Amino acid sequence: MEMKINSKLIVKLRKEKGWSQQHLSLVSGVSLRTIQRVENEGNTSIETLKSLASAFEIDFNSLIFRSPQPNKVLKKTITTFALLFSLATSVFLTSTTTASPGIEVQAEKMIVSQDKRDTTFLGNVILVIPSTVPFEISTIENHSSKGYQLKITTDGSSFLVSDARITRVDTGLEVRAEEVQASNATG
Repeated sequence: MEMKINSKLIVKLRKEKGWSQQHLSLVSGVSLRTIQRVENEGNTSIETLKSLASAFEIDFNSLIFRSPQPNKVLKKTITTFALLFSLATSVFLTSTTTASPGIEVQAEKMIVSQDKRDTTFLGNVILVIPSTVPFEISTIENHSSKGYQLKITTDGSSFLVSDARITRVDTGLEVRAEEVQASNATG
């Protein structure tokens, strides 16, 4: 499986050590042609990535290409505009809340129980669990409909998710669904 790596960092590290591409090839055990391809194209296999990281005596994760983070000012401007637009039209485009320390949930609609222990998020729900937050995922049978639900449990909350689409993102784990039921575990 080919992956994108930071080719500029490879070149920089090689030059800092005063190595030629041929020398890096010898030290890492990777062919000269592969070194040239990595530096020119930024694509490589996980095996090559690990060999290069070992040669430079660094963690291989530091060589993986990370897409640049969006401009924070632009992000704030867009967020402010979206909020003003939603207030002006009296329609909330997205409701965002922190469901548990560090966990963010975005949804079109949010329904909170009277005792404020349970919350149902509806419509294009995005649950973001940062990599710093410990959690467990299990499946439970959903008796009210067909299939199973995911149960995501953290120190402070539990979330029931049907038809989840889970993606690993730079900041942690992103879970998308049409509905998420959250319960305060510390109640």
